[in-house]
Amino acid sequence: MTTKTLDRTRPPTTGHRRPPGFISRWRARRAERDQTIAAHRLAQAVTAEFREACTALRLCQYVSVAAGVTVRTPRVGAVHGGPPMSLSVELMAGQEPADFTSRENGPRLAHSLGGHGLRVEPLAGRWVRVTVLNHDPLRDRFGLPSLAVNSGYEALILGRTEDGITLGHAFTDAGHLAGQGQNGSGKTNLCYGLLSQVAAAPDVLVTGSDITGLLLGRPWDGTVHRPHQVVGTGDVPAHAVLLEDLVSEMDRRLATIPPRRDKIEATPTTPLMLVVLEEFPGLLRAADALPKPKRGEGVPVGDRIRSAVLRLLSEGRKAAFRVLMLAQRFEATAVGGGYARDQFALRISFRVPADSLAMLHGDDARPLGREHANAAAGIAYLSGLGRDCERIRVPYLGEYGEYVDRIQAHGRRAAS
Repeated sequence: MTTKTLDRTRPPTTGHRRPPGFISRWRARRAERDQTIAAHRLAQAVTAEFREACTALRLCQYVSVAAGVTVRTPRVGAVHGGPPMSLSVELMAGQEPADFTSRENGPRLAHSLGGHGLRVEPLAGRWVRVTVLNHDPLRDRFGLPSLAVNSGYEALILGRTEDGITLGHAFTDAGHLAGQGQNGSGKTNLCYGLLSQVAAAPDVLVTGSDITGLLLGRPWDGTVHRPHQVVGTGDVPAHAVLLEDLVSEMDRRLATIPPRRDKIEATPTTPLMLVVLEEFPGLLRAADALPKPKRGEGVPVGDRIRSAVLRLLSEGRKAAFRVLMLAQRFEATAVGGGYARDQFALRISFRVPADSLAMLHGDDARPLGREHANAAAGIAYLSGLGRDCERIRVPYLGEYGEYVDRIQAHGRRAAS
């Protein structure tokens, strides 16, 4: 007696003719079944890897039972193959979404799942969606669209975070802004983007000091901002005069704060004064190199500049003054003292050594310094205004000529 093995990988054959489209429908059903099996196997593998990684990173709970100690990990719901791959996860009691993206756990958990980083988004209740990013989301730069805000109260495009969120910042928000970085790291390009966006706002006046003459100066010719800017090192005392005039305007505003108010609101008649200090340590060095006046004949130019900037930083917020200071290194002696440095609420660091990163963002940022010391241009760490130190990419405006064109196109002119 012989037996015949049934080949289930091929459609059955019969003596009668198959209906039209039978083979196509059969193949479609088989492909659908194979896809379902593959998705199930992927979900099992990802769930196992996720649970093992959570155990290794102590993102778990140890529960004592009669047989000993068992490990409880966050429950995994649906797994979607992507790209990018994502999985829904139920957080355990006491856990927060940030536990999966912290500096200690985020990269390791992402690498265990075969990715570069993670993005965690809340769903409902304790459920979150964990998306595995296949590559560094900040690797590719993004262009700054040609836009100009209509008010200093509107948010400017500041940068993009690693989870793909575009950050905005309005200059009317409380806090001065500090930017540091080596030459060519991207800090000046950040200012190109910020200033070109705010140049047309009727309630903002862009003023300040620029010893290079590139960020301020000629690009602003013909605008209402230009008379309030001093550039170059040909007349260093003029920088001190400008800053002292700004302090006088600040004092005038403080003396005229309306009753039952504690600050000046920016308006077209009383605009927010954005004081840009490009390469401020260089300005101080140039001022300190000038001959010192004889005793009783005046105050050294460097001391006048330090005193004016310190007053703008410590008292200017209530008078609608905001300081945007740029330096290659925010060392206390280079920016007018440690007290002055502490007044910056929003801090951005492009490529700098680890010591410089910790100097501006605190000792918690020191472990990030080794990798950030070799960061590509346009990549920065941002902290302040309710945000922990996080990596961002600032938008790319283009070549310098594009910045000049945008200022000339959008820069506010005097009313005719």
